[in-house]
Amino acid sequence: MGLHRLFDVIHKKFFFFLILSYLLAALFPEAGLELRKITLFHWNLLGVREEITFPIFQLFILLFNGGFGVKIRDFITQFSKPLPLILGVFFNFIVPCLFVSLYWLISSLWHNPKERYDLFVGLILIIAMPIAGSTIGWSQNSNANIPLSLGLVFFSTLLSPLLTPMIFHAAKVLGGTYEPGLFGHISHQINSQFLILDIVIPSFLGMFARLISGNGVYEKVIRIIKPLNEINLLVLIYSNAATALPFIIHKPDTDFFLLIGIVVFLLCLIRFHAGQWIGSLFHFGEPTKRSLIYALGMNNNGMGLVLSNAVVGNQPSIILPIILYNLFQQIMAAAFYSSWTKKDNLVGTSTEDSAVTKGKQLAQKFKNYSSVNPP
Repeated sequence: MGLHRLFDVIHKKFFFFLILSYLLAALFPEAGLELRKITLFHWNLLGVREEITFPIFQLFILLFNGGFGVKIRDFITQFSKPLPLILGVFFNFIVPCLFVSLYWLISSLWHNPKERYDLFVGLILIIAMPIAGSTIGWSQNSNANIPLSLGLVFFSTLLSPLLTPMIFHAAKVLGGTYEPGLFGHISHQINSQFLILDIVIPSFLGMFARLISGNGVYEKVIRIIKPLNEINLLVLIYSNAATALPFIIHKPDTDFFLLIGIVVFLLCLIRFHAGQWIGSLFHFGEPTKRSLIYALGMNNNGMGLVLSNAVVGNQPSIILPIILYNLFQQIMAAAFYSSWTKKDNLVGTSTEDSAVTKGKQLAQKFKNYSSVNPP
């Protein structure tokens, strides 16, 4: 099988490969865990020494490729029509906060207070994270508004040192007496320099590379970037899922896992469709709507996993909601992606059919004209 053939199969069957990556993570997590241990190099920037692990490097590549797909001029143009950007950042904050507040009120009926609170902490860690950098890769492959996607990732990340402590403070008030110092401790772990180094800089390096390379190089390279993004996403998903999915198999707790699955799935479903509703309500174009759907539905759960492991240790009851949300958000993203791919292919086919039909009509007219007016 040639390389182009392999890329084509992965592109057309991406949803299948996505599910396969999660199954492999649950049943054979060893390779994923080893990938996460790989340290490629260290760097010192802004006075910060940081390890660049393999997953961080993968995220760097996704963000760089996303930035490479954006002209700086187009990125700046977002500020001339800032409504989608403002709505995306605002509703990415407000919609999940309302959902988690509703969960906390309704879940008072749950028989185990600790399980209820652990799920609450997991949900807070999900919604407190900025928009996932991988949305840029999804947007790039879905013909969405890439400058808007990049702007949403950039500004949600830039505002996270302000918004995340606000969410933790609200959670502390809402959660009452359960471990009152927990969210303050988590908030302390958020490092603005870390966000700048790992999110903002790769995106702008990509845009700068696009600026100096020109459109000719871009047209050639973009054909390779899209399939590489898909493979990169699959490997990143596998290595992230390998950290917690095996717990479901080895230490089952049926009723609690069922509660986690239902609540997390509802949160994911509402967030994705919120992006769709907002896009339709404000009559945004299809590319803008697609970017909003990805942005409102997908959060940087890799960062959430790092924080949860650092602060609460290896507690599956807190980590599992983050893992499951990552699973559901990728499934939802792949479902929308597959739907849009079919739609775009149909539009392309219909355009080609229309061109063929017009060509036949012109040929017939010429034939009729020739029969009436022979040379």
